[in-house]
Amino acid sequence: MAFTTRKSLLVKVRDQDEVSWHEFYATYKPLILLCGRDRGLSADENDELVQQVMAEIFRKDILANYNPDQVPDNIVFQYDPARGRFRHFLKKIIRNHAIRIYHKRRNDLPLDEMVDVPMDRDWDRAWEDEWQQHVLTMALEELKGRIQPETFVAFEMYALQNRPVREVTEFLGLSVSSVYTAKNRCIAKLKEIIEDLEEK
Repeated sequence: MAFTTRKSLLVKVRDQDEVSWHEFYATYKPLILLCGRDRGLSADENDELVQQVMAEIFRKDILANYNPDQVPDNIVFQYDPARGRFRHFLKKIIRNHAIRIYHKRRNDLPLDEMVDVPMDRDWDRAWEDEWQQHVLTMALEELKGRIQPETFVAFEMYALQNRPVREVTEFLGLSVSSVYTAKNRCIAKLKEIIEDLEEK
């Protein structure tokens, strides 16, 4: 799946484009799963987290004007880029639903098996790492669709898998300079894609 630049994807989802909603789901589901796993949720709880986060985004139409601190239950709210980055809104929704799942688990456990809910600073620190990993994954996927397959494989083997250049040249039948060129070209393109994906 070719990834659409996030800002244009949000606009399309906001306009109720069903294909873009599926793309949105496929794009952000791995990030939500990563957050849940990093915070110790079980596989079932993680599935529940994905469903609850996506349902809230869909139900409350987060993709227009959204004030995360003052939202009456009966108000439909939307994401407004002027009020902040989408990733901060998404983090807040994931965090709130994960905490609800923790509390639900707490209510079902004996006192000696209770787990602590991660503190805000732990969430923030982990979220930044998770977000960067998510953006890199999306960027690599987009890079793969923008360049020749042989160029991407050379980059992947040499730059990402740290294989010796000779191994890459022998496997792909390329010269050493071609492998270096592929690496440099891909890194430059990857930086462009990441800059485009990251909200200003």
